[in-house]
Amino acid sequence: MKRYALIGEHLGHSWSREIHEAFFRLMGIEARYDLTELAPETLEDGVRRLLAEADGFNVTIPYKRRVMPFLSALDDTARTLGAVNTVVLVDGSATGFNTDLYGFMEMLRRAGIDPAGQPCFILGTGGVSGAARAGLLAMGASSVMLVSRHPAAGQLSYAELPERFSGVLVNATPAGMLHFPDACPLSDDALRQILPRAAAVADIVANPLETPLLKSAGEAGLPCCGGLTMLVAQAMEAERLWQGLTKLPDGLTDAVLQEVIQTLGLNTGR
Repeated sequence: MKRYALIGEHLGHSWSREIHEAFFRLMGIEARYDLTELAPETLEDGVRRLLAEADGFNVTIPYKRRVMPFLSALDDTARTLGAVNTVVLVDGSATGFNTDLYGFMEMLRRAGIDPAGQPCFILGTGGVSGAARAGLLAMGASSVMLVSRHPAAGQLSYAELPERFSGVLVNATPAGMLHFPDACPLSDDALRQILPRAAAVADIVANPLETPLLKSAGEAGLPCCGGLTMLVAQAMEAERLWQGLTKLPDGLTDAVLQEVIQTLGLNTGR
């Protein structure tokens, strides 16, 4: 039986096991997928154990950059973005990939959000923000600005955002995710200033389906989407790599998405 896993520091919110198990059922593959929580001080031992024992694994916050020194090679996207979320193991070689870029673009497409010609603002500067920035630019955004609590050169602070904002807003922080204390990445006052000038809002958080940010965007009548579609799409791309497939069967991503919604009893209505 093949063995795959997800590594991260806190995984109580994760739906990755349900997503990959749905893929295994639909594809008739005998495999298991484990959630492996690793504290920072145990990361190296945990990664080396998976490199020796697993057939592949995923990586989530806060290890998408820290895992890179343990790998044999990186694909072009992972190297450019400086973040790995999928590790493919073949004949003792471990190659890091980034499927978040594909998943992010698929999420926007399925929600009918077109950033072409729009200024875009990304909350957060972590591993996923790089994939979101690359995806927005690939889809024709006129500009992409990162927003940080500790902005570097060329970035905005949260205090500067309300005055500068127009266009598409993307949350690439964990704010709103279960088990994280910050319910919304923006204050109520910032939301009141920003949402009237927003064309669309996307949130990479998958659990819960409707974050406080998305609830506010929906109440404002804006096109918006949460991270479940991104999570499923990037997982399907990871499986394509692990299984050595040129392409996945048509409709498989939709089938997995629907099975996960049913399995978890999720309410997709607003």
